[in-house]
Amino acid sequence: MTTPLPTSAAPFLPHRPPIVMVDTLLENSPHHKCALCAIHPDNQFLNSDGILNATVIPEIVAQAAAASYSHSHEGAFRPGFLALARDIHIHRDIHVNDEIIITATDESPLDDWFVINFDIRFKDGTRCAHGEISVCHL
Repeated sequence: MTTPLPTSAAPFLPHRPPIVMVDTLLENSPHHKCALCAIHPDNQFLNSDGILNATVIPEIVAQAAAASYSHSHEGAFRPGFLALARDIHIHRDIHVNDEIIITATDESPLDDWFVINFDIRFKDGTRCAHGEISVCHL
């Protein structure tokens, strides 16, 4: 039986602190995923001004996708890796204590290869970033 949403992402992530960043799964269907990420003060990817390093955005998206996959498969984890990030556009800096919504669509061309188009927005709807990552399951 699938856990009702929204729910904590923690049980569905193989990641553990300090690397885990996705807090809540909001929506999850075969091709549409949505998760919440709060940027906590102890996030190791914050610079001295409290701005999140933009290079971590693909990792946040990959974590949201991993949690969605695990949620869809009764909590089972499947090893994989972030293989590619492309066409990533940063529109606004993300700061400590911001909450961002990651929306992703899965365009999987092969069984073990996932092409994930994503959009990240603040809770007020302002766009932070968008782009594409590819994840390969092992």
